[in-house]
Amino acid sequence: MRILGNKDSLILLIFALGLCRISHAQSSVKTSEKEGVINVEQDERLNELVAYKTKLNKTDNEKRFRIQIYNGTLEGAQKAKRVFNSEFKDLVCDIAFETPNYKVRVGKFRTRLEADRYLLKVKEEYPSAFLLQP
Repeated sequence: MRILGNKDSLILLIFALGLCRISHAQSSVKTSEKEGVINVEQDERLNELVAYKTKLNKTDNEKRFRIQIYNGTLEGAQKAKRVFNSEFKDLVCDIAFETPNYKVRVGKFRTRLEADRYLLKVKEEYPSAFLLQP
C-alpha cells in the first residue's frame, strides 16, 4: 500500500511504462517493399519535351557564346587556365589550338546578354578578354 500512498511515484511509473509500450510498438512495425504503390500520371507531351531539350543541348553546344582570355603558347595557356579556374570556379575553361596559337576560352553562354554580364566580371582580371561566338 505504500506505492499507492505516493501518487507522484505511481504516476511516473505509469507514464514510463506507457512510453516503453509506445516505443516498442514503433520498433516492431514491419514493412515490406510490396506494400506501397505509387502511380505517376503525367502528360504524354512531357517525354517529347525532355527529348527535345536533350537534343537541343547536344546540337546547340557549338553555337554558344564564349569569352577568350588568352592567346599564345601552350605553357602560357595552361597557366592562364589554372589561374582562371582558381578565381572563377563557376565557369567552364577550355584550351583550344588554332594554328599557331593556343587559346583559352571560358563559359558556354546561350545568350549574348548573359555572356556580356560575365565578360564585365572577367575583364576586371583579364583586360584583354573579349566575347566571341565560335
